[in-house]
Amino acid sequence: MQASGALELKLRRLPDSVEVIIEGTGPSPVLQQTTQGAEWVGRLQTAVPMSLRRGPVRLSLPEAGLQNISFDGSGNLFELKVSPTPGFPVGRPVVSADGRSLILTFNAPALSTLQTLTPNVNTPGRVPQPGFIPPLQPRAVAPPLGDMAVGTMTISNPSYVSVSGPPVTMTLRNAPAKDVLMALSQLGGYGFVYVDESTTPGATGSATTPSAGMRPISISFRRESYGRAINSALLAAGLQGKRDGNTIFAGPNVLAKSFGSQLSKVYRLNQVPANSAADYLANLGAQVTKTNTITTAVSEGVAATAAPAGSPTASTTTASTTTTVESFGATNGPLIGLRATTDTRLGTITLVGAPRLVAIAEQYLKQLDLRQRQVALSVRILDVNLQNDTDLNNSFAFRWGNNFIVNDNGTLAANFGGVLGGSSFQRSLDAPLLPGQPLAGFVGQTNPGAAVGATGQPLYPNNNFFDFFQARILADNSKVLANPTLILQEDPSILRDDSAGGAGAGGGDTAGSSLFSSSFDNIDAPIGRKRGNEGVVRVGINVPTNVTSNVTGTSATVSCTISELSTAGLVLGARVQKIDDNGFVTFSLSPSISAVEREVSAGNQCPPISILRIRRLDTGVVRVRDGQTLILTGVISDFDRALVSKWPILGDIPIIGQFFRASSNNREKRELVIMVTPRIINDTEGGTFGYGYQPSTPATRAFLGGEPQPSMAP
Repeated sequence: MQASGALELKLRRLPDSVEVIIEGTGPSPVLQQTTQGAEWVGRLQTAVPMSLRRGPVRLSLPEAGLQNISFDGSGNLFELKVSPTPGFPVGRPVVSADGRSLILTFNAPALSTLQTLTPNVNTPGRVPQPGFIPPLQPRAVAPPLGDMAVGTMTISNPSYVSVSGPPVTMTLRNAPAKDVLMALSQLGGYGFVYVDESTTPGATGSATTPSAGMRPISISFRRESYGRAINSALLAAGLQGKRDGNTIFAGPNVLAKSFGSQLSKVYRLNQVPANSAADYLANLGAQVTKTNTITTAVSEGVAATAAPAGSPTASTTTASTTTTVESFGATNGPLIGLRATTDTRLGTITLVGAPRLVAIAEQYLKQLDLRQRQVALSVRILDVNLQNDTDLNNSFAFRWGNNFIVNDNGTLAANFGGVLGGSSFQRSLDAPLLPGQPLAGFVGQTNPGAAVGATGQPLYPNNNFFDFFQARILADNSKVLANPTLILQEDPSILRDDSAGGAGAGGGDTAGSSLFSSSFDNIDAPIGRKRGNEGVVRVGINVPTNVTSNVTGTSATVSCTISELSTAGLVLGARVQKIDDNGFVTFSLSPSISAVEREVSAGNQCPPISILRIRRLDTGVVRVRDGQTLILTGVISDFDRALVSKWPILGDIPIIGQFFRASSNNREKRELVIMVTPRIINDTEGGTFGYGYQPSTPATRAFLGGEPQPSMAP
C-alpha cells in the first residue's frame, strides 16, 4: 500500500511552554500516551498509511527542559518519545489539533527577559535571573548529532509465500521436509512441486550429501493459520518457496526460477562505477556475473643486465591470457532471483529478472547513483619577511715619523721604528698600510718621498691623520601573497599506482595515469598526486637538489644525471576527505614555501646543486563549516645576529669608542600565515566557480569573450 502523505516534526518555543507539532496527521489522528519512568511516550495512529518526510528525527531543547525528542515509525503507527532534562520532570502535554497537524503543549521554564533599568542609588532595581541552570559537564562531550540523508523503501519478504487455507493442527517429529510440505499443500488444496539441486560429492568422492528435501524437521501446530504453518515449515527446512498460480514450489534455490515473463533493463550510471553498483546488488542477493582476464608473463633465460660481462645472454618471455567467468551473490536478501552483469567501457549495468525484482533494484541504483559533492578550497598564503641590517665601520691611520697606527675596521695595527716587526715579513715604512687594507698586502719602497708605492698604492706622508667612516642601514620588507583555488570531489579512487615504476611505466596504472608521465612527477608532493580527491598547485622553478655521477668506459668518462628536483617557490597540496550533509568539509593541507639559499658544487664537472630554505606545514585532518575561514599561523622564523670588532679598552669608551670599533647587526623575521575557506559548490545553480566566473582584468575578459584585446602602449 502506497503512503498517502508525509509527517514532519517541528518545535515551537513559547514564553512558558513548548509546542511539539506533528504536521500532516490529517483530521482524525489517534494518540495513546504513557509514561516509562521519567520518559513520556506517545503512540500515534493515522487513518491512512504515511511516511516520515525527513526520516527518523531526533531533536533537543535542553534549556526548555526537553533533553531529547525522537520521532520514528512507518505505515499507520508512529512513536514519539520525550526525555526530560535532569531536574525538570516532563508532565502530560495538552493535546490539540487544527485539522492538519497534531499539537502537543509541554510546560517549560519561563524565558529569561533582558531588561534595561535606569540606575537608582536610593532604590536599586533587581533584574530577574533565569531559573534554569545548565548542568556541569565534568568530561568531554561529543559534538551534537547532525542530519543525514536517509533513503527509505518498504519491500515485501521474498521468502514469504502468500497462501490461504484452513487452520492446521499437526504434530510431526523428524519427518522429511519434502513430505511435510507436500502434506500441507494438499491440506490447503494446492499443487506441490519440489525443485531439487544437483548433489555434490562427499569428502571421499563415493558418497553424496543428502538432499535438502530429506532434511528431518519437527513441527507441532494447534489450529495455526495455514499461511504461517507452511512458511514455518519452509523456514525450519532452510528452503525457499514461492506460489505460482495454484501450485507451491519449494527448493534450495527456487526463487531464481520462474514460469512467468522476465524483464531486462540496461542502466547507464552517471556517478557510481558499474562494478561497485553490481557488488552492492550482489550483497543484497542478486547473482552477478563478471568476466575476469588474467595475463601471466614468464621469462626464461638470463637478461642482459644480469649476465656476467662477456657471457652470452638469451631471454625469452612467454605471455599467456586466461579468461574466466565468475558468478557470485549472497544466499539471502531482497534481490534473490535477480541476475546482473556490467560493462565497464560504457559504465552500464544490465538487470534480468522478475519485474518486481528489477523495480526494487532500480530503486537501490537511484539512491546509489548520486552526484558526488564538490568543494572549492580558497587558500590565501601570506609570507612576510622583515629584515633590518645595520653596519658601522670606521678606519683611520696616523703617522708620526717612523711610527704609525692604523685602525682597520676595529683591528689595531701599530709599528714603531723604520722596519715592520715580525718574522713572517720585513718591510719598509715607505709603503705603509692604507685604512681598510690588510697589513700583509703592501710592499714598500726605499724612497720616503715617493707618492705612490711599488704596488700602485698611495703612501702616507709624515705627520698626518686619515679617517674613513662607513655606515649602512638596510631595511627590507617583503611579502609573498598567493591565492589559489582548488575544486575537488570526495572521490578517493586511485588515479595511478607508483609501485611498478611510476606513471607511464605501465605498472598497474589506471585510466588517467598518462596525465602524470613526467619522470619528476613526485616533486614536493606529499598530497595531490595519486587520488581523485587530491589536488596540487605548484608555482616556481625546479632546481636540482641532488645529482648522480657515473664513470663509464676505460677512459673513465664522467657523466652526471640529475636524480632529484625540488620546487623553489610555492607548493600547495590538498585532499578532501568528506563533505557531509550538515555543511562541514573535512580536508587536509600541505603548503610549503621554499627559496634557494645557496648553491653547492657537486664536483666531477656536474652542475651545482641548490640548498633550499623551506617552510612547510602539514595540517592533518581538519573539519570546517561551509563558508568559514580557518587561519593557520605560527610558522615563525626569527634570526638575530650581532658582530662587534673593537680595540682593547679604547673600544669600550662611550662616544669615543665608536672610532675604535666596527659593528654589524643583522635581524631577520619571517612569518607564514595561511587562511583557507571551503565553499561547497551547488551544482544546480551558477556560482562563483564555473560558468559564473568573472575575470578581473579587461584583457582577460576580452580574451575569454573572443573580442580583440586592448593594445599595449609602447
